Amino acid sequence: MFGRLVQKELRHHLLDFRFVAVFAFCALLSALSVYMGVQGYTRQLREYSAVSENNRRAFQEKSIDQGRLFDLYWYGYQWNRRPEVLSLVVFGLAGSQGREAFVGYQNTPLFEASIFETDPIHALFEVLDLAFVVKVVLSLCVLLFTYDAVCGEKESGTLRLYSSFPVSRSVLALAKLVGSTLAILVPLVFAFLLASAVLALSPGVGLGAEDWIRIAVLMGVFALYLMVFSAFGLFVSALTHRRMTAFLGLLGLWTVWVFVVPNLAVDVARRLVPVQSYYGQQKEELGVRWKIKTGGAAEMRALWERTRVEDWDALSEARREQVRRQRSEGGYQIGTRWDRKYFSDLRDLNAKRRNRMRSQQRTAMALSAVSPFGAVSFLSTDLARTGFVQQERLEDALNGYLIYLAGFIHEKRRESGSMFQGADMTGFSWFTHRDTEGIGECLIRNAFHILNLVLLMLVGFAGAYVAILRYDVR
Repeated sequence: MFGRLVQKELRHHLLDFRFVAVFAFCALLSALSVYMGVQGYTRQLREYSAVSENNRRAFQEKSIDQGRLFDLYWYGYQWNRRPEVLSLVVFGLAGSQGREAFVGYQNTPLFEASIFETDPIHALFEVLDLAFVVKVVLSLCVLLFTYDAVCGEKESGTLRLYSSFPVSRSVLALAKLVGSTLAILVPLVFAFLLASAVLALSPGVGLGAEDWIRIAVLMGVFALYLMVFSAFGLFVSALTHRRMTAFLGLLGLWTVWVFVVPNLAVDVARRLVPVQSYYGQQKEELGVRWKIKTGGAAEMRALWERTRVEDWDALSEARREQVRRQRSEGGYQIGTRWDRKYFSDLRDLNAKRRNRMRSQQRTAMALSAVSPFGAVSFLSTDLARTGFVQQERLEDALNGYLIYLAGFIHEKRRESGSMFQGADMTGFSWFTHRDTEGIGECLIRNAFHILNLVLLMLVGFAGAYVAILRYDVR
């Protein structure tokens, strides 16, 4: 009997005109979002390949091949960020993160030229990606499926008919929960299958095995997200006795979950855990740099005083070479020591600000825990590599590269004795970065968000189950 009741619920939803309209609408939006995502990604990839290759070749010919350490010391070179392939599914922070940075000696890399900065039309409207379709459109459609699942059948007299059947109220409640949940997952599965087909047939995308695993996990996460809305849709429907009351109540709940709670949580987190502004951080970094340059210059002056020669022409060639070697070795040691201190102080300064930012993010996550929208937003961007963690990992890699760059400059300066011409720079290594984190580490880091969605789903289904058991069918 339970199987027949589930089939009846599932058939009732699948043959409903609302389901057919929503299914077609979501399929159209999903195909459009993935198509636009593929077009945008391939265009960014072409721009990245052309610009990065031109910048690298120009700096190679102008500075590296000519042995001009001064260019590397004073100007640096431009590094370009490769677009993340899964941004066409979950755009996340890809539009606001800078796509290029100048990498140079003792210069904190500043990420510039984001998509929203260079092409502001993208920031005018919400980016249509698959995550937006699921988080906003499909979640609202789920409420359209479930708002009258119980109270609507009471108004039509179907529940009274069910009560005359030889079936317990608990079996009826479980069948309604299972059937309604399976129905709302059909558009989601179809949307992801359609998106996967488009991605697989797009020659410029090139998804790897790890990317396909992340897409599969994303589908599971979004399914869990929609099940939360399904559970609370059934819960509210079982608490009311009129369709309009249930619909208005669920519409209010959807608005609070999707718009009010996430924005309010961010605002409260900013007030509770303030983080120093970007300009304040730059001011402190400039102060650290000035302190380092002043200390290093003072030691260099002291070195020159110790090795000062009154009459250079009166010295023998051996003595001149000895003085040059003392100055070169002393300058190398001074520069290396002060560079280590600079990068150590800079690392501590960045760590302090990053810890504050993480505390602010954790506060916002805790405050938005009552909303599934907040949990799925943090989780999906991390899975797609378009979130906060990936930016932090990139900054750490850049800071580590700067230590190598400073050592390389000092070493080549000591060997050649000149900053302007003739240094042997054949062993120079360009900065490269590719996020290779496994899916397991990502899921462990986001266990809080997964448990949050599971808990909300269980609360909704438990409430709906109890409400249906006690529902007055008269």
